[in-house]
Amino acid sequence: MARTPIVARAAAAVALAVVASACVAAGPVVGTLPGVGGGPASPAPTTTSPASPIPRHPNVVLIVTDDQRWDMVGAMPRAMALLATHGVTFSNAFVTTPLCCPSRASILTGDYSHRTGVFDNAPPAGGAPSFRDRSTVATWLHRAGYTTGLVGKYLNDYDLLPAGYIPPGWDTWDAISSHSPALHYFGYDLNQDGRTVHYGTDPSDYSTTVLAGLAERFVRTAKPPFFLSFDPIAPHAPSTSLPEDAAAFAGLQPAARPSFDQADISGEPWSVPPLGPTGQHRTIGTRIRMLQALQPVDRAVGALVSALDARGLLDDTVVLLTSDNGYLLGEHRLLGKGWAYDESIRVPLVVRTPWTPAPGRVDDSLVANIDLAPTVAGLAGVRPGLPEDGRSLVPLLEGRTPDPPWRSSFVVEYLGDEGWARGPIDYEGLRGEGFLYVEYADGTRDLYDLLTDPYEVHNLAGDPSRAALMARLHRELAAALAAGAG
Repeated sequence: MARTPIVARAAAAVALAVVASACVAAGPVVGTLPGVGGGPASPAPTTTSPASPIPRHPNVVLIVTDDQRWDMVGAMPRAMALLATHGVTFSNAFVTTPLCCPSRASILTGDYSHRTGVFDNAPPAGGAPSFRDRSTVATWLHRAGYTTGLVGKYLNDYDLLPAGYIPPGWDTWDAISSHSPALHYFGYDLNQDGRTVHYGTDPSDYSTTVLAGLAERFVRTAKPPFFLSFDPIAPHAPSTSLPEDAAAFAGLQPAARPSFDQADISGEPWSVPPLGPTGQHRTIGTRIRMLQALQPVDRAVGALVSALDARGLLDDTVVLLTSDNGYLLGEHRLLGKGWAYDESIRVPLVVRTPWTPAPGRVDDSLVANIDLAPTVAGLAGVRPGLPEDGRSLVPLLEGRTPDPPWRSSFVVEYLGDEGWARGPIDYEGLRGEGFLYVEYADGTRDLYDLLTDPYEVHNLAGDPSRAALMARLHRELAAALAAGAG
């Protein structure tokens, strides 16, 4: 009997997911993951026997979107049907620095921003020129015999490096090398294995389409085992959509949560005016455009899975989908990223594994972007570079109880010092299973009890009854920063 392609087998599931996504899009929160944003509680992680053998040295495809907050993944029906229903959805996935370049440096190394030295998106304290690229997940896997490839966004200000520069460890290199035009979806340059190729304004030049085609070519031709980092710029602003997606999500309403255009911010160490009707309309438009820009990425997920299936490699490949940071869309009167609020630091993380039986499962462990490089290394059976702040998710993906027990908190930090006008000043803090504690460089503090205040609208830092707790969290933060471990 002829084998039915995986994408065809998933057609019914995709159709159902499209309907579900459309229904959710009309409501307050798009694609809310279980246990997140006011949805039903997540089930506890379960220990299960694999449905199929766990492959040694599997291929790994890591998909990293740009500025996609966690609750947008439900608007990607192919990703949900092809990845989530055959793998693990992490409902408590975060980034340790909610800004593009620092987060991507952490994804590549498994280290916190204060260790990578990449604090911002641009020099002198950030951008690609600040990144020490000699020990990354690419160099670890390349030395172990993996074929490696990057397609899409590398690090901000990559164009400031010497012309044609390819970081060590990458066999195939198709990286966006333009500066600001790179975020315009048209009119950009790619460094394609050291050669600059310009893409213009024709519909065929749309960046997600071009990058998806290059990623699919890599999957169809690379010698196994291989590692692909596929990094589209969507849904980053200006979130340009294709004509076929321009009408999607019409009529979407803002998230019905008390933090949206927050009525009272007197407990915050900063002050911004209310959004008002004009600002609310602007944030809704931003959300709609971001969701529209994600649709070509969702189709790319389907194309990559189909290409793996066509080569007979789907049972030997792990596919991870995540984002470099979240994005505030009117919560706390803010639009953007960088802040320690959940909307800014929480991201999707869906991992398709060959051994996880349908319908997949949800894991509510506290995981972070610093765990991705150790995870890829663990899957490949190679030793990550040291020191290493993150931890491999492989035990969680295999349904095993991790040893030692999993973390109950992690460091969240921003060291780029944009200032209150553009974003937060420098801060370091702890995000735990039931709290957020932040210390700003000017001495102000944030403390939220996430069990009673999941939307982070009541800053308890000034409450005298919390003084002992604040002192304890201060000591724990200092110890975590000194240890550097996640």
